[in-house]
Amino acid sequence: MIELRKIDWPPLIHGAQVPLWRRLRDFVLTLLAWALLFWTMSYTLQLAVDYLRPPRFEFSSMSPPNWIELAYRLEPFFRYIAVMVLWLLFWALVRGRYLRATEPMKQPPPLTIAAQAADFGLSEATVAPWREARILVVHFGADGQPSHGDVRLADNRPPASGV
Repeated sequence: MIELRKIDWPPLIHGAQVPLWRRLRDFVLTLLAWALLFWTMSYTLQLAVDYLRPPRFEFSSMSPPNWIELAYRLEPFFRYIAVMVLWLLFWALVRGRYLRATEPMKQPPPLTIAAQAADFGLSEATVAPWREARILVVHFGADGQPSHGDVRLADNRPPASGV
């Protein structure tokens, strides 16, 4: 028989819980990705350095790229980009016309404080200040229901009034 265990929700992964091998793996893979990026761009970076060092705006140690050959090699990508842009514009026009033709949805009636408090299983006096808060940290109990909330300021401090 398979034993099912209860998983806390949402599953939080804190920095201290990440295994060391996973951190090293991520670090090495990031370094490899940056090295590959610099390797693929090395010729372009060398051209830019040669073009910008004195005498400025002249190639002194490297020959300029063959722009015709470069354009020939990049032509399939430019065609692909053009097709994608045209496709995006077409669907933007079609979808925009459809959205302008449809009536906007009616908004539901506003939620009353009594209904919200009843849904949370709390009193109206507890829930009422939550609606005015810009930042609200809600604490949940073991049963998954909200137990209480802390109103916070933008810098994560509680307000002076003690709401």
